[in-house]
Amino acid sequence: MSPSLSPKIIKVLLLENLVEYQDLFSQFQSNFLTGLYKRYQGVENGNLVLYFAKQVHQDILRQKDYNLNFDISFENFWENHKLVSPIKKSIIKIADDVSLPKETVRRKILQLVKQKVLSKKNDNIGWFPNERYKESYNLFVHKEIENLSLLLIFICKKINLNVSSDNIKKELKEKFNFYWFHYLNVQLEYLKLWKLQLKDLELVLIGLQITSIFASKAKGKSFSHKKIHNNPSVIKDFESASINANLVSEVTGIPRATCIRKLERLVEIKMIAQDHISKRYYLIPTSTSKDFIAKQLTQKITETFSEFYFICIRAISSKT
Repeated sequence: MSPSLSPKIIKVLLLENLVEYQDLFSQFQSNFLTGLYKRYQGVENGNLVLYFAKQVHQDILRQKDYNLNFDISFENFWENHKLVSPIKKSIIKIADDVSLPKETVRRKILQLVKQKVLSKKNDNIGWFPNERYKESYNLFVHKEIENLSLLLIFICKKINLNVSSDNIKKELKEKFNFYWFHYLNVQLEYLKLWKLQLKDLELVLIGLQITSIFASKAKGKSFSHKKIHNNPSVIKDFESASINANLVSEVTGIPRATCIRKLERLVEIKMIAQDHISKRYYLIPTSTSKDFIAKQLTQKITETFSEFYFICIRAISSKT
């Protein structure tokens, strides 16, 4: 790795190749949020699980303070998990950390306890799922590691770092708690940014379906962040990258009636438009030219993930 590489340089590279990057990133996030929705019956429920899971990974990492040879691999994860004891956190603290109302947090924690995803240990709530959940979680993580490796390979190619996908996946599994602590942290930051902007995380998941189709259609074009936001008309045929409510529901697992209601909300706030004949939804040029979602939020999200990518690439490159 070049000694001059930094999160800022990665951010610049991603913004210069925004459409190409968004083709990978929007699908990556769509898969991630869809997984949260389906596993926990809601993105906000999933957000709380991430919050408690991040604490678990942090607690396991602290074992390295006392034993540098402590095994933090994915293979050893559930054994290490037994060592964790949750610390007491107030509902007010949790609500502030995840940008949810206090009563919503209280209600959703009770739901997750009933689902046996969260439970008590030493009188404190923590992420202590049952055995059936652990099996499905292992499959979920393997898929996430596969998807994450695609993003990291994309960036490695842009910075001329020669590293294989197999080596990346091997490294992510061998130092699992290290990487997953940072991964959950960046995902929590991402969700918090959108929560402050839209107030509804399911809008983000639904919006990603349209963004993903748009990015896939436009990926052959070398458009930068600056070019798109200063002159969105450079991208033609926004309407051709469209999707209907049935497909959104099928992909995300969100009921069709809910999808329609939330798609209409995205139309109201001028993120998307609907073709009145086909009834399909698509991005509109103004959604990329106004500061509402575009310039500032895209930059902030890219900056946040660039810091995570830098942590990963710096660690991975030290092994190659």
